[in-house]
Order: sequence, then C-alpha cells, then structure tokens
Amino acid sequence: MTARVSVVVPTLDEARYLPRLLESLRRQTVAVLEVIVADSGSTDGTREVAAAAGATVLEGERKGPGEGRNRGARAAKGDVLLFADADTILPPRLVEDALAALADPGVIGGTTGFAPEEGTRLEGLLFLLANAYQKAMGAWGFPHNAGYCFFFRKEAFERLGGIREDMLLNETHDVAIRSKALGRFVALPDVVRTSMRRFRKYGVARTVLQEYVASTLVYYLTGRTPSDRFRPKPAR
Repeated sequence: MTARVSVVVPTLDEARYLPRLLESLRRQTVAVLEVIVADSGSTDGTREVAAAAGATVLEGERKGPGEGRNRGARAAKGDVLLFADADTILPPRLVEDALAALADPGVIGGTTGFAPEEGTRLEGLLFLLANAYQKAMGAWGFPHNAGYCFFFRKEAFERLGGIREDMLLNETHDVAIRSKALGRFVALPDVVRTSMRRFRKYGVARTVLQEYVASTLVYYLTGRTPSDRFRPKPAR
C-alpha cells in the first residue's frame, strides 16, 4: 500500500506566495492526502487563500517556523510528513520520488536540492555552492537540511521529538543530524525553486554571512543557535 503523505506549510503573511506552492502540489504525479497550513497570525489573507484551496488551516501564535511545523505534524493523518516553505515551488515528481526513497526501510527522511526563482548569476552561484555543501556534509556523515523542503516518516519525526523550537535558524539542520540515530537521511535529486525575497530585502552579504554562515558555525560549535542572537526578520 502506498504511504499517505501530509504536507505541512508554516505561514506568516504568505498570501502572495502560497498559491504557487499549492498549485505545484496539485500538479504532483502522486496525490497527497492533505495540505496543512500552520498559520501564525497572518493578517494578509493567508488563511483565506489556504482554505479556498482546500487546505486545512491550523491557527497558532507567532513562535517561529519550527513551532508551526511541529503543530502541523501533530495534526497530520499521513504516514509521511512533507514540509515545504510557503515561497517554494515543487517539481511534479517530488512526492513520487520521496516515496520511492522511503521504499527502503533504512531511509527515514530526506531533503531536496534548491534553486533561486528568477535569480541573478551571483544568486545562482551562491545556491550552487550551498547545494554542494549540503551534499558534501551528507557524504561526510553529517546530514544537512537547508529547510526549503524535506520529509520524514511521521513515526520517526515523533521519535525525534520534532523540531527544536528554541532555534529560529539551523533547526532543520539539527533535526537531520539527530535523525542519524534512527536511519538514513537522504538527498533527492529533485530541486525546489524558492523566492529570493530575503536576499533582495536585506542584501546578499548580510543574509549569507549572518543568517547562514555565522549561525551555522555557532550551531556546529555549541549545538544550538540562540534565538536572542539569531532572529531573522520577516521578508515580505
């Protein structure tokens, strides 16, 4: 029997981007069981957009995407949890390929490649390097998960205690690394496209050096990313 897939999307004022993600989910070669939008106080019509598209909307407080993902996971009815950022667009075979990977009982989850949507050459190069880093870390035994889109067997995600909610950055890397205790975390060849709004609003240097490089180094040195020091601002 084919595993049932629940898609979980954490949101905060995502009415502009969410329809594109939902459309890419409708175009999957394998249909998903449900789409759960874990909203955290949107005021731009995000909840209405989600409900009109047939998604289940779970309202909650603004505590970060990790809490939203955990909230959605607890409500999910599927055997597999697929987490996607609201400003991503998924390739049509992603769900099918995730299920194919999970046909191996030793695999408990995985991530995807990622590319900028309508990015510049510099942005494309940065993402190329980031993808290479993610693959290298996985090959060296340190599963890396950029967080744009990833999946887990629900039972494994629950055994891991979900995503740490005390971190606003690197929480997806953390859950991937912790998953080694249960099985293999793989990287699919599928590539999701994501908006470049954060780079455009706050600049490439700040986004890369502070939110990615510095926070990741702190995480690897200390095992945590303090939310009082690393608190990314919303980019809409």
